[in-house]
Formats: sequence, C-alpha cells, structure tokens
Amino acid sequence: MGSEQRPPKPPAPRRPARRPAATSTWKPNRFAFRLIGIPVLAVAGVLLYRGLHDYFVLPECDSTRATKTLADIFRQLKIQPLRYEPIKTISASKAEVVCNALLPLAEGGNVNIDYRFFWQGSTAEMRYSISRPPGQNPG
Repeated sequence: MGSEQRPPKPPAPRRPARRPAATSTWKPNRFAFRLIGIPVLAVAGVLLYRGLHDYFVLPECDSTRATKTLADIFRQLKIQPLRYEPIKTISASKAEVVCNALLPLAEGGNVNIDYRFFWQGSTAEMRYSISRPPGQNPG
C-alpha cells in the first residue's frame, strides 16, 4: 500500500494563443487612420474656426466682409465706385473698428465714406456716413 504509484498528473490546460492575424490587420488600419484622419480633422477644425470667426471678431476695414457690405450699401444708393481702395483704418479695438475711404466714382468725382463696425450685444453692426467732397457735381 505504501508503494502505490499515483497516476501522472495531467498537464494544466493551455490558454488559447492570440491570433497574430487580428493584431497585424489592426496596425495598418491605425496607420491609415492617422494618415488620413488627422489631416481631415485639422481641415475640419480650420473650416469651423473660419465659419465662427465672424461671430467673435469685428471685420477689418479692407476685408472681404467689409467690402461686400459697402457694395450692398452702394447698390441700394445707386452709386458705383470704380474700386474699393484705398481704405484707411482710423482706429481698431476689440469693441470698435473705425474706417474711412475716398472712392472714385464711375461717372467721375469721388465719394467719401466714413464707417465703423461695433458690437451691439452679440451682433456686429455697421454705421456709415457718405458724402461727396466739396467742389464736385452731384450725379
């Protein structure tokens, strides 16, 4: 009885090994995401910033936004300047931008416009005054 031999102990069950195929396909996908996704996110961020920029910053005197506004005003008043320059910035701060322009007209002469952009609550507003320099014939 003392010389009984015990049967050999069965080996411990093995854990299944990870499949290398699943790991190797993930790395190229991650690289492709970084290669394509990061620039796409950067472009989307820039576009979002440019779209929201107008809601947080007053336009500069000679910006596209300001010249489009001036063109709308002149169209309503039936005034046709030859060009929208030279435009001078008189003063600029976060609360107000003051501008002046002496623009040549298509029918001859010049028109002087003083305008300013300012915040009215959370909206950017514009005030302007238009005059012809003395000694010119009104059209």
